[in-house]
Amino acid sequence: MSRRPHLPTLNWLRTFESAARHMSFTTAAAELNLTQAAVSQQIKLLEHYLCQPLFQRMPRGLQLTASGMAYLPKVKDALDRLGMATQEVFGQVKEQRIRVRVSGAFGWWLMPRLTRFQQRYPHIELRLSRVQWVPEVRVEDYDLEIRWGPGVWAEPEVVQLTYGQLQPTCAPALLQGEYPLDCMENLQHHRLIHLTGTLSGWSDWFRMAGLPSEQLGSGDQMDSTDFCQMAAMGGMGVMLGLDFLTKDELAKGSLVKLFDLSIASAENFYLIKPQSGPLSPAAQQFSDWLQESLIE
Repeated sequence: MSRRPHLPTLNWLRTFESAARHMSFTTAAAELNLTQAAVSQQIKLLEHYLCQPLFQRMPRGLQLTASGMAYLPKVKDALDRLGMATQEVFGQVKEQRIRVRVSGAFGWWLMPRLTRFQQRYPHIELRLSRVQWVPEVRVEDYDLEIRWGPGVWAEPEVVQLTYGQLQPTCAPALLQGEYPLDCMENLQHHRLIHLTGTLSGWSDWFRMAGLPSEQLGSGDQMDSTDFCQMAAMGGMGVMLGLDFLTKDELAKGSLVKLFDLSIASAENFYLIKPQSGPLSPAAQQFSDWLQESLIE
């Protein structure tokens, strides 16, 4: 019986293909999420294994040797075939899995409703991760993102999900006491909850209400909308509640709206498609369900 010839490590071959395609160890390192030193080391190990140099290290870049030029199309073809075989056998499973990055605040609305999505699409597996800011991530790490912000980003597709209004909101207990919040003037006797890093805030509302800025005070600073909402529900003070996120708590009576004055939020929630091309069937179904649920 013939023995199968021993093959180079797959990581060495992937690194060689990337470096040869870009003619750069630095670019290959970025693509493979490795350090440049790791790419260089893997190429050296492959060359040692083959007993042949694959690159000439030039003063200003790389150049393939004759062996490297002959080897590259065969390695690329093998990797492509392996990728297609994997997709053919396991692709359906992957297409039924959705990786969604979700702004933490949006979770107030989303999480109680995900059972409906699960009931409609029981075959789809959700992988949710919470994000607060916009970190540097590779687009292949997620299928969709629900992001809070002004909506000006470079991704291929950005769909606005909400058109929020901000209105003073607090726990029902603050309607009682020595300075009940039944008039705007009594705001000066209560702590204000400020959301840091936002484009719309208490100063905008005070300006619209015609109240003196001296009443703003320092208050409490929090860096996430869900922190602000939990603080307000606990009776810590008054927040500018985003109507989209407070409506469930208002319906339950754990929060109440104050006064009849709201301002438009300069930031909203957006659905981000990070990659060009069509979504997978599962991701498209999630996107359709999400936008349908928002108008119910």
